[in-house]
Amino acid sequence: MALKIRVFDTILEKTKGDTTSRNSADFWRPFCAASGWSFNYERVHSLEDINFFFGKPIKEEIIIFSGHGEKVMGFCLSNNEKIDGTQQINIHKKNKEKIIIFSSCLIGMNEKLAMAIKSQFSAKNLFAYQHVVEDRFCFLNESIMLTMMEHLFESGRKSYTEYDFINFTVATDFMKNINCAKVKNHPMLMF
Repeated sequence: MALKIRVFDTILEKTKGDTTSRNSADFWRPFCAASGWSFNYERVHSLEDINFFFGKPIKEEIIIFSGHGEKVMGFCLSNNEKIDGTQQINIHKKNKEKIIIFSSCLIGMNEKLAMAIKSQFSAKNLFAYQHVVEDRFCFLNESIMLTMMEHLFESGRKSYTEYDFINFTVATDFMKNINCAKVKNHPMLMF
């Protein structure tokens, strides 16, 4: 089963105008094409944008939020609003039970925050980083995890379990100290 990926990117660097220091589309578009996956990309700047996109059916089952995260405040949007589980977001019934990845640092460090965001989006699985992770390692971790996920789904599996995630973390454990020295735990967590 070919995966369907939707990336929501937000501005990271205010000094660069309407650009980001990490344009996820530049990585995900060719990676998805090479993998035979469908890909869509949107720039989001505000909670109004989030409500717009999530208020109508999103055909992709995997959503990646790419941007800056904070362990207390959540996912930072361009206009200084945050996704932290407390806002009312209009989630169309077809957008529930999606797999959501926050390709942003530190959100996973706060379990209460991550669980609130998971509930806010009615997500099947939510993945978030508990450390500061360089962009290239975000892309590596996520592309490896999604490739392993696709393999499981192609073999008839309907869901991605905690056991599957443990297998992924074991397979990618070697990268944790390449990203940052003396890290004891894998940077990504599953909620």
